[in-house]
Amino acid sequence: MVVVAAVAAVAPGVAHGSTRARPPLRGTNWVLTDRVSIGTPLDGVAVDAVFDAKRVTGSSGCNGYSRSYTTRGSRMTIADDGVSTLIACEGAAGKVEAKYGAALDEVGRWRINGNTLTLSTRGGRPLLVYRASIGAAALRGTWDVTSFYTGSAVSSPTAGTTLTVKFGAKQVSGDGGCNTFSGSFTVSGTDAITIGPLASTLKACADPALDTQEQQYLAALQLAKTYRVTGNTLTLFREGETIAVEAQRATS
Repeated sequence: MVVVAAVAAVAPGVAHGSTRARPPLRGTNWVLTDRVSIGTPLDGVAVDAVFDAKRVTGSSGCNGYSRSYTTRGSRMTIADDGVSTLIACEGAAGKVEAKYGAALDEVGRWRINGNTLTLSTRGGRPLLVYRASIGAAALRGTWDVTSFYTGSAVSSPTAGTTLTVKFGAKQVSGDGGCNTFSGSFTVSGTDAITIGPLASTLKACADPALDTQEQQYLAALQLAKTYRVTGNTLTLFREGETIAVEAQRATS
């Protein structure tokens, strides 16, 4: 384990000569960028890091990971004590995951400048550069729902139906599988969100099961308390970090 001395007498993670508000290290969803090569192209593989008081967690490209870390001023040490899921990774995801894990082992310093987090070696060589995935801009666009909370479980949409959600600057809309809906939403802090109230058109659904699905889906959206956008994946969480809705960014 290597710890290095701070190189400047500034507040942790704050650059010289700037007064812009910055997202905090803790609680922000930091998404890895290609600004500094990790030794292999990301090729669309999504990698992120979320720091809490003692651990950093996220997706390393294929598996989820969790490691302990410590900071002291601008110093940072990320321990190789991680736990990980055990999905067999192939192709770009496997290559990215291996390089990312090796880079985490070398981290000795951290700095936030604007919406960018840079993790560097003890000598100051940049290793990993992340962008804060926060605010309405991260949500903006259309998402295809892959699963949602039904009130008792998290389930996929009924075969042959498409559920969507579209975020604009302040308004949310989408397709509930039978009717369309719209309403307002607000975001605050690094990940807080409030959706609704939502109103939908009143077309009679051909199948009562579709009507039930639609009601469950709209209810799930309005249960959302926090959100996370990593690459092309959106997750809306209920109270207690349980899933309300999961979706993939629409490609058309």
